[in-house]
Amino acid sequence: MSSPTPETPPPIRIVWDVGRLSEWARLLADCGQSTLTQGFGYSQALFTTERTRPRLGIIELADRPVGLVVVTEKRIARLVRVVRLHRGPLLLPAARKPVVFATVMKLLRQEYRPGPFCWVAVVPEWPAGEEAEAMMRWAGWRRDKGPGYRTIWLDLRQDEAGLRAGLAQKWRNALNQAERAGLAVEIDRDGSAQIPWLLEQYQADKAAKGYRGPSSALVTRMRTGMYKDGDILLLRAMKDGVPVAGIMMLGHGKAATYQIGWAGAAGRTTRAHNLLLWRAALELKAQGREWLDLGGILPDAAPGVTAFKRGMGGEEVELVGAWR
Repeated sequence: MSSPTPETPPPIRIVWDVGRLSEWARLLADCGQSTLTQGFGYSQALFTTERTRPRLGIIELADRPVGLVVVTEKRIARLVRVVRLHRGPLLLPAARKPVVFATVMKLLRQEYRPGPFCWVAVVPEWPAGEEAEAMMRWAGWRRDKGPGYRTIWLDLRQDEAGLRAGLAQKWRNALNQAERAGLAVEIDRDGSAQIPWLLEQYQADKAAKGYRGPSSALVTRMRTGMYKDGDILLLRAMKDGVPVAGIMMLGHGKAATYQIGWAGAAGRTTRAHNLLLWRAALELKAQGREWLDLGGILPDAAPGVTAFKRGMGGEEVELVGAWR
């Protein structure tokens, strides 16, 4: 798009709350690099824990589906409507064009006009840049404070040798160390065996270190709503029969997200986390997943975690930021 203000917008519309969940799931898979927050399992868990109602929209171009969007709504005192969109809309690869994105964001602005009784905030799934900022302003949005969300995408369509070659040397050395450390890896594909243990470790670690993360209630509800679709994957590293580290991955369409993890002193010494993430990537690849979202990075606030995730060799992306 040479200009963020197309003279003739394409014939796009958003059709809300129609179709079956199976159709929605197929469209999510067709989007390829989908995000966890735009999946129905996440929205359902959020409704259960925070009473935010999801609205599911199918984006159509000339009456053909080309994407989807999930917006959550919540009422405060039955008067104020709080509207949130996080890491959407999602577009099919062929429709991932600036003019389509800009038009969709304009339709969303028309659907949700801000006011004293309607509080709206969005974090669009679109790369940052001057053109993206211009498109958002053309669509009627106002920039909010703070930098854009940043994450790293790992392309699982590579073969195993390519994935291993893409690891940073330091990361690969740590993986080699873990593979020689005598660790056993247990795989739990529905969460029934490992999730109580992992949540106990995660919650204690989060309280001790004071970092932000999803609540245990939300993680539990996601597991309940997603395991039947094969979207739950937990891995635990054992040393001499004792658990030393664990991670949880959540699937959504052809992609997956690294959700939570924990490592004790023995896990850190043996580099168990490197082994678990590597084995998880191979497991997800075997499932037919094509993309792994490493779950967000904070270079300034959490440089160690950021460096660890960068070591997997994925593509770093910064989104256009928060808008109201």
